[in-house]
Amino acid sequence: MKIKDLEDSGLVKAGVICNDMILLMASYWCAFAMTHGFSLAASFPYTLKIVLLIGALTIIPSSYIAPPVFLKRFVHGDAILMRSIYMTVLQLFFMMAAMGLIRNVENIREELVVGSLLFFLLLYSERLFIHYVLQRSRSKGHNLRYVVLVGHPWNLTDIYHTLNDHSLGFKILGIFTRQQIPDDMKLTNLGDRRAVMDYLKKHPEVSDLYMVPDTDYVTETETIFRYCEDHMIRFYALPVFMEFLTKRMELSHLGNTMLLSVRNEPLQDPVNRGVKRLFDILVSGIFVLTVFPFVYLIAGLIIKMQSPGPILFKQKRNGLDGKEFYCLKFRSMHVNKDADRLQATKDDPRKFKFGDLMRKTNIDELPQFINVLKGDMSLVGPRPHMLLHTQEYSRLIRRYMVRHLVKPGITGWAQVQGFRGETKTVEQMENRVKADIWYVENWTFGLDLRIMWRTVTNMIKHNEENAY
Repeated sequence: MKIKDLEDSGLVKAGVICNDMILLMASYWCAFAMTHGFSLAASFPYTLKIVLLIGALTIIPSSYIAPPVFLKRFVHGDAILMRSIYMTVLQLFFMMAAMGLIRNVENIREELVVGSLLFFLLLYSERLFIHYVLQRSRSKGHNLRYVVLVGHPWNLTDIYHTLNDHSLGFKILGIFTRQQIPDDMKLTNLGDRRAVMDYLKKHPEVSDLYMVPDTDYVTETETIFRYCEDHMIRFYALPVFMEFLTKRMELSHLGNTMLLSVRNEPLQDPVNRGVKRLFDILVSGIFVLTVFPFVYLIAGLIIKMQSPGPILFKQKRNGLDGKEFYCLKFRSMHVNKDADRLQATKDDPRKFKFGDLMRKTNIDELPQFINVLKGDMSLVGPRPHMLLHTQEYSRLIRRYMVRHLVKPGITGWAQVQGFRGETKTVEQMENRVKADIWYVENWTFGLDLRIMWRTVTNMIKHNEENAY
């Protein structure tokens, strides 16, 4: 019998629900004790009993609507965070709705709010801990899924390197191919794909099969597919497209026609765009109306004392859909004719003393909160490049313009990965562009929060070597 993924096990699902009930009742009991005293909570008065009973029952519909993701093999920490928040909000909504229907129960809104906050902290911490334990366990050879690959190694390179991460719990048994296996793919060649059926019959432990279809083996492919369907082997077919197409695609329909779009873009969803824009307006509005006037006054005085010229530096850059806009910064260099042509370097003579300090601490970027409030930029997104660089790199780097499918940001995924500041080689810019495209295809609100947090911690620790 093949080993199931934990999230597919009915027993595990029941265990998760029971555990969530325990965490929730513990949270609400502590909240009641904090607001009414531990002695009263220990006596379990009528109101507390009702709260604990309804709380436990509301876990069931909440878990059904927002099932846990922390047991999955492919899941990011921000997905666990957002699902924990979603679960907590749902449970609180159901709880308040149910309590509103019950008579003779005192007003306990404060207890519910405190209890839900405690529940979120316990829930998120528990899910992160279990996810970490599962990764460690799978890396030691437990809860494995056994995989075989079929097809040209070149087409299966990405799959191989992804599944070869031991923390995910996959063991690749080998590859069926007529081609030579690259040195970086440590795989056993199991022979021609005509030998797949015999191998599967002799190795019932195989749970996943990844195949690159070949028109020379249509009959064999159909036979393998049917065998996998009949023996609970997950069958994955990798479409082979021309090189210029990205491998991250999304299935969609246009009428009755099935289409593959070249990438998934979460920010095409108007709800996601609305959430991101609302957050941008809230944060940038508060900053511009409170802190920024004082920063502008102090920075402006020092800039004027050290270098004649304007306080703000305005430069045309490319934004959403490649449209041009004026990006604002505190001027950190003496006025010069090369500002729109040359990047700043480590010992750039154009910088004045305070300007150098501003660049190292990112203070010079603060006026961009005005760009965010206006809608030209977002708090998080690919950094906007000067027009000349966009013209140059769009010719040199494949898919460079994809980064303009979202608004540029004050900070971004590329920056917290270390790809910021001066780009001395095309390869450095390629790495930045790859990170930007990854952000476009994998955006979540939790990811934005994670990037903002890492930006702040990097500034405090001064971990940005290229900040000059």
